[in-house]
Order: sequence, then C-alpha cells, then structure tokens
Amino acid sequence: MKKPLLLFIFCSCSLFSQTLKKIKIADSETGAAIPNARIILADQIFYSNDDGFISLPKEAKQFEVSVAGYETLKSAKQQSTINLKPLYNDIDEIKIISIDIKKIFKEVSKNYADKYYDKPAIYDITFRQKSFENNQMKLLMVADGKYWTRDGSFNGKEAFHKKFDNFVQMQIDNLRYLKSEKRDFDIKVKPQKGHNQFIGNLFFNYELHRIISLSNQRKAVTSARVLYEDENHQEISFKVKTDVDLIYKGTVIFNKSDRVITHYQMIFEQKNHEPRQYRDETGEIYKFQYPDGIFTFDFYKSGEKYVPSKTSINYEGSKYMQGDRSFEYRSSREIIYKNFKPSDENGLKKPVEISEPFWENMKVSDDKGFVDLSQEEQNFINENENEN
Repeated sequence: MKKPLLLFIFCSCSLFSQTLKKIKIADSETGAAIPNARIILADQIFYSNDDGFISLPKEAKQFEVSVAGYETLKSAKQQSTINLKPLYNDIDEIKIISIDIKKIFKEVSKNYADKYYDKPAIYDITFRQKSFENNQMKLLMVADGKYWTRDGSFNGKEAFHKKFDNFVQMQIDNLRYLKSEKRDFDIKVKPQKGHNQFIGNLFFNYELHRIISLSNQRKAVTSARVLYEDENHQEISFKVKTDVDLIYKGTVIFNKSDRVITHYQMIFEQKNHEPRQYRDETGEIYKFQYPDGIFTFDFYKSGEKYVPSKTSINYEGSKYMQGDRSFEYRSSREIIYKNFKPSDENGLKKPVEISEPFWENMKVSDDKGFVDLSQEEQNFINENENEN
C-alpha cells in the first residue's frame, strides 16, 4: 500500500546548478491547488506555496510527492501539474476505528530524545511572516538564513531565565522580501511582558507537553480515530474538548515501526467564546477576542533519527474592540528547514532576536533566491513597487 506522508527523491545532479521549473500540485478529483506538499530533493526540502506551486530543477527525475490525506505519487518526469489522489473524500464516511491518542502522545513525549535528533544541528531555512488587519495584508517578510538548536528541544528551565540563546538561535543571511504598511490600530494596549510561548511554539516537544496537559484536565474529553492505515503508518484524527468547552483537534501521521509522529497539525478553536474585557493605558475599557489557530510540525528521517522539515503557526480571528472601532487580525509564521547538518554547541555568528521584528533595520536583498510567492503575496509586493 502507498504511504501517506513520507517522500523520497533520488537525484544525482547538483541542486543549485539547475534551471528551475514551476510545477502545480493539485487534487486529482477537484483540480484544487494543494499547499504544503513536501518534496525532498538531494537532501533539500521544498514545499508548495499557498497556491500549490513549487519550483524544482528541470532535470530532477524519479521523485515522490505526498501530503497528509493524499496518496503518494511516484514520477519519473516532471509535468506542469502533478495530481494527487485523495485517500478519502469524506471523513464522516470513514469507518470509525478508535485509538488511544493520549497513549501515543505520551509514548512519543517520553521517548522524544531517542526518536528525534537530539544533538547540535544547523539548518538552512526560509522564514516567512505575514499579518493582516481587517483582511488587508499589512506585513510580508521572507528571509533566508540559518537556524541552530542545541538538542532539538525546548528547555523550560533555561527559558524561565530567558536564556533562549542557549538552546536555539536564528541568523538572517538574506532578507528576500519585505513590505510593512502602517496599521490603523490606535487602542493604547498596555505592553505585555515577554513569555516563553513564542519560542516554545518552535518545538514539537513543547507542543506535545501542551496537548498532553490539555487532555489531562479533569473534565477533558479526548477522542481519536484512524482515517487511513498501511503496513507502516496511521493517519489519525483527534479531538480534545476541555472543561471550559475549548476545542483542540487535528491530524497526526504516526510511524508504527519507528513509533514516532512524522506530521502533526492541531487546530484550536476559541473565537466563538465571549471576548474578554481589559483597560488600556488611559483606563478606558476595550474588549479582546482570542483567535483560532493552527500549529503544524513536519519531520523526516535522516540516518537513525527524525529532523524537522517545517513548523508553522497560523492565527485567525483575534479582534480588538473599543467604542465603534474594531480591528481584526490574522497572521502566520513559517519556517522551512531546507537542509540539515550536525553542528557544535557554539551556535551562530550573528543571531537575531527571534521573538522580535528583527527585519525592521535590515536591507532587502536584490537576490530573491528560490522563493515561490503566492499570487496574493506577489500582488502585495507589486503594489509597493507601483507606489514608488
């Protein structure tokens, strides 16, 4: 049977000496674009963009493309469109096979250092950040650089003392794209103290601890079912409903032989709950609506252990309200780990402050690298050029 997520591409040619060709990844039944399809080529990681497009060397041969929910497709040649067949059309029609997802989460968490790479490593990365105000894009930042971790894990003790650089660092080598527009927001919100969550969201062990804690709440109800299974993998949907009716649901790909999660996507829902009331710096009342969001982690096997290929965080529906003014926001942060190599504990030469808008004083490079902008992103950039 075909495997739902893992993919391998064999190519003897040098990646960066080739001319690139843009390919669209699409649903074979509907023709809809498939974003976030992953390709590994000569130890390089690629993902399709929001419009389903991905640029590969023209001479690349015998590759496999796959993404959760679709059959893996092997191909000996490139085509302008690669169609992937859905594994299932309607989740509600799937025969329910219950599974103890809490047991899987706890097992993976307990054996985390044995399964995921736990020594110093450096990745070449593409970092992308976007934000929208009232459905208008206000920020697009795309940069290439390096990402270093000491052991691939979030360290709570060092994070408590704000010693993040001890276990994670990021360096920006090229700021490929940057456009930032002034927001209309004018509510004088009190500055919030920094916390560990922004850094923690980069690490899967942090997310495992969070979802386990949520499922362990006194009145939490946890359920899961197998959506697809072959000899090595299970695609599992899960849901955790807490005692205050917050819902956390998602999908995991579980490698049964290695006992490891290779893909994790968790959706949390909270924007349907009542907004909370606060006071701004002047003492005036405003309301804040907490957002929904999606956390995604992808891994692939390198040697005997698994290393990350992508982490992403998307928020949608956060809203500030004061008087007749309303400001709604959505945002996303994405890191694609394009390659992997063992490192040492010395870290990077020029690390930036990951949790801050480090790009504000950087110069945009004329070299745009191998970045595939979506049409929405390209339109945003073009507007900036027209204004100048």
